[in-house]
Amino acid sequence: MVEIFADLHVHIGRSEKGKPIKITGARSLNFANIAKECVDRKGIQMVGIIDCASPYVIEDIEDFLRNR
Repeated sequence: MVEIFADLHVHIGRSEKGKPIKITGARSLNFANIAKECVDRKGIQMVGIIDCASPYVIEDIEDFLRNR
């Protein structure tokens, strides 16, 4: 059995361009910051982004993957 550390319920507060995604979310909760926190500090291997249907979040994810 393989162990995977995951957080399957993450909300994004803002897009990289500052567009609001979830009004109650912190401005620093953008996709890049969440991904960095998961990998660098928490060792999380899988993240479920609740707001991933937002066009702004999709754009951020695509930009993030393109620039990695």
